[in-house]
Amino acid sequence: METSYAFADPRAQTVWAAKLFDYAMPNNLLSPLMGNNANAFIHVDKELVKKVGATIVFKARQKLDNAGVGDDGNTTGSEGQIKRRNMSMLVHERANSTVSAGHMSEKLTDSKFREDSKLELGDWITECQENDMASAIFGLYNENSSSGDIETINESYPTSSRIFYGGQTAAGVIANGGASYTTDALLTAATANETLMGTRLLSAIRRRAVAASPRFKGAPVPDLSKLTDADIRKGVSGPIVGNYFLVLLHPYQIKSIREETGTTGWAQMTAAAQVRGNMNPIFSGAAFLWDGMLCWEYDRVPTRTGAGGSTLAEGFLLNGGRTATTDLCANGRTVARAALLGSQAVCFGWGMLPTWGEDMVDVDKGKIKTAMMYGVKRTVFNAHGTSTPGQDEAIYCIDTHVEVDA
Repeated sequence: METSYAFADPRAQTVWAAKLFDYAMPNNLLSPLMGNNANAFIHVDKELVKKVGATIVFKARQKLDNAGVGDDGNTTGSEGQIKRRNMSMLVHERANSTVSAGHMSEKLTDSKFREDSKLELGDWITECQENDMASAIFGLYNENSSSGDIETINESYPTSSRIFYGGQTAAGVIANGGASYTTDALLTAATANETLMGTRLLSAIRRRAVAASPRFKGAPVPDLSKLTDADIRKGVSGPIVGNYFLVLLHPYQIKSIREETGTTGWAQMTAAAQVRGNMNPIFSGAAFLWDGMLCWEYDRVPTRTGAGGSTLAEGFLLNGGRTATTDLCANGRTVARAALLGSQAVCFGWGMLPTWGEDMVDVDKGKIKTAMMYGVKRTVFNAHGTSTPGQDEAIYCIDTHVEVDA
């Protein structure tokens, strides 16, 4: 039977777990997008941490859709119906551990097993959670999903009216008459230099998002430039600069934007692109601001490259067995999937905050383990009174051709 370290009492585990959590979350590049309400890009819920169960239900209001009555009208029989939409999300466990090779190995180095474990496991928490959030945003899948070992992502491919396959020329002409190609296969069959990322395309997708039903809403972004650390610790948010959409772009898509020509070129865009003096990390992480969109260069934006086959790396949409793609890119062509996010684009729910446990194996070899429970899901609410999901609420994916550096 395993024997716990004497110093691994519940209080010690709680303290170390808190340090692990405090280390991991600030290193997550998406953490500035997270908030405890529906106004944040990533809506975080901790209610299930103190309750039994594995399902979190997120709710959304639906506006009254009746016209009311006019002069001297009688509202009896013409009342508006209060409607609520909902989305269920499951939480699952992710865990990892480290184990010492033994006293001799620790004697031969100046490393400290416990402290190193906290550092490495903290990095692991950062990586797996950011990967899960990014995968949910772009409509990808769990790691080891074919074996069902990890299920923290509530998997959901972009719904049909919330993904655009196409692009524009460097001069700003949107290909295919502005219509989506419907698949990556058709996108990559088009002329490469006509299906690039650009500012005209971004503005067109923004207009689609605003015209969607329900319409996408920007997230309110406060100005932190005049706040002190004490203000921030007290929860003071500062004045709202405005409501913005966020766009996550691949470095190669940023490259295409910087190579725009004519009246839509990079020089004109950058003249009005910066909001100076705002210390908010959402602003500081942006490569530029365009048409109400904070555009981030984000290295986890996924790409797929055709190689004449049907492997998973050649297309985003997978077959039923998740062994091959059913929407492969043309041979030699690379597609990157950007994403425009509005408020409450993603929901993230905690079931158990990271724990820190210490035991011994093989009599006296130290083992450190962290475990947590959470779920992450693209926001797709059911219609009122039904279990039928609608369209993505606040994520619009954009697949464009990219030119890979030699």
